[in-house]
Amino acid sequence: MYSTTTISKNSKFSGRIVGTHQRLDQAARKALAHHLSRGRYFPASKEIVHFEGIRGPDGLKRKSPGIDEPSHMLSPDNHGKIAADLASSPADVSGHEHLDQRSVLTMIQDHHWNLARALASKNEVRAAFEATWMAHMITDGLTPAHHYPLSKVQDELMTDKEMMRVFGQPIKGVMRGRSMLETLRNNWLYWGAGGHMSKHIAYEYGVAMIAATLPPKSFIPNIKPEDLEDVNIEHIFDKSLKLVKSLKMYERFCQDGWTTELALQTKEILLPEIVKAITLGWYSATVEAYHIRPKPIRPPKPAKPSKTPKSPKLPKAQRIAEASKDQKSVKPSKLTKSPKADNRA
Repeated sequence: MYSTTTISKNSKFSGRIVGTHQRLDQAARKALAHHLSRGRYFPASKEIVHFEGIRGPDGLKRKSPGIDEPSHMLSPDNHGKIAADLASSPADVSGHEHLDQRSVLTMIQDHHWNLARALASKNEVRAAFEATWMAHMITDGLTPAHHYPLSKVQDELMTDKEMMRVFGQPIKGVMRGRSMLETLRNNWLYWGAGGHMSKHIAYEYGVAMIAATLPPKSFIPNIKPEDLEDVNIEHIFDKSLKLVKSLKMYERFCQDGWTTELALQTKEILLPEIVKAITLGWYSATVEAYHIRPKPIRPPKPAKPSKTPKSPKLPKAQRIAEASKDQKSVKPSKLTKSPKADNRA
């Protein structure tokens, strides 16, 4: 997902530029407030957003390309399905041995563990950092465009594995070939019209435009009490991943581009589901840090039989008026005369 427009390194304005990651984090923090126990500390939205953008995982691509850069992609297994435990690592690509070799799910679990420890030890700065980076990896893991095996495409197009350098600085994203003609061809397939990275960027920018036009509260999902029962971060992520994958959003985008149906699904299903996964992940860390026992789910009470509604009581003046009206409408009954006794002898 898109997180920053910062061009210069270590820009102090990075935290003020709100991207998709920042807006989803803000929505998740608001959703967590409804379920966070009173008196329990959790970083505020301002503290969380501080570690996004150039200070987040995406900033490593700008500050130190190819060094300690975390994976953001999930790759399909042999059956063409997405499995969290088969997440690809950027170090699988030859020439990238210095990248972070952990999978997306492993990094989520590591940040979750560190977040719980930071909350328990009241390390507020570390807690904000771990909460942000865990949310970033959850978001990228649930982004449909990140389910495409882009790392394998890069490996195929980059026939010369060494990164191109300009003034000694490595330039990430240039598909270097064995010759100038092959370099131009590889970069056209990657960056040109209909290229692999061009589609990836077009999709993420479309999601960013949808998120930018809506307030964060519109992404807040409806979290039910039974959702708070399972606090296993792997189960939370896997459940959301299966839902997102079933929609086949990126496949439809590559075929038809942005459509009204796809935009509505992004607004009403994808973004709230990502916020839900982030919220439950943070809640799981608070349960572990503060030893909170999840509330048991109570069975719903049986519905009471409906009573016949009573007629509303009329005002006194209206009752008197209606009573007098009824008396006027009743005609006096004729009294039957008793027959005279026949006294004839």
